Amino acid sequence: MKLETAVMLARVRRVHAALLDRGDLTAGALADLLVDLRQEVQGLPFGVPDADDLPREAYRDLRARIARAWPEPGFYDPATGRALGHCDLPAEIGDALDDLTDLTLDLGTALALADTDEADALAWLRFSHDAHWGDHVQDVTRHLRWLG
Repeated sequence: MKLETAVMLARVRRVHAALLDRGDLTAGALADLLVDLRQEVQGLPFGVPDADDLPREAYRDLRARIARAWPEPGFYDPATGRALGHCDLPAEIGDALDDLTDLTLDLGTALALADTDEADALAWLRFSHDAHWGDHVQDVTRHLRWLG
């Protein structure tokens, strides 16, 4: 189990780093990383972390940092993934920066927990996936693939 935990946390670190500093990744490659991580996390047993105080980074600062690394994503139509123009008004509007920021926050929390308790980190990863970031991956993937 220790090796599996280390592999999972390495995957989380890779995706978290890609969200913060894209390097030479395309938006489509980021979508692939997110989908792969989501599938791996869905295989974890469900649990709730024991940690009383979850470490969180400030949303506003994190969103600005992600916007610098990933300037292309913007508002999009979740049904098609296509970017919205100024006159497009679908029934629902997706905000890719919000999706990526929320993902980064939840993955960052798991990594911070891993420093003190790997079991809590994996429990948080699965719990937050089911309650929050899994939906963001599902929503933003089509847009990232549309961007290329």
